[in-house]
Amino acid sequence: MTFIDQSLGILKEADYKITGPRRAVLSVLDKAKTPLSAYDIQEHIPASIPINVVTVYRVLDVLEKLNIVHRTHTKEGYVRCDFEGRNGCHYFAICKKCGKSYEFLMGNCGIKKIIPRNLPFKNLEHISEIAGICDYCNLES
Repeated sequence: MTFIDQSLGILKEADYKITGPRRAVLSVLDKAKTPLSAYDIQEHIPASIPINVVTVYRVLDVLEKLNIVHRTHTKEGYVRCDFEGRNGCHYFAICKKCGKSYEFLMGNCGIKKIIPRNLPFKNLEHISEIAGICDYCNLES
C-alpha cells in the first residue's frame, strides 16, 4: 500500500473528507526528498488545483494531528511519516548540506525514564532530529 493510500485510509477512519487540497498536499509530500515549507508545497501543486497557503497550513495541521506528516524544526518544513500507526520513537537524520531527511524508528528509546514523574502532561509524544552530512554529500566533499 502506498503512502497516499495509507494516508487516505487514516483520514477516512478519522472521519475527515478526502478533498482535492488534501490529495494534492499528500502527493507533493510523497515525492519530496527534503522537508518542505507550506509555501514550497503550494508551489509544487499544479495550477489546476486552486489552493492558497492558508489551506495548505490547514491541511498540514490535520495531517500532523493524525501523524501522517511530521514537522521538522531543523529545516522548518514538513515530511511524510513513513511509520504512521507504528509505536516507537520517531527520529529524523537531516543532512546539513542537501537537506535530505531520513526517518527511522526506535522501538523503546527510554525517553520516559528521563521525564519527571510530576510533569503535568498526559500522552506525551516526541520526535527527535539529528543533523549531519549524508553519505552522498560526504563523497562530494
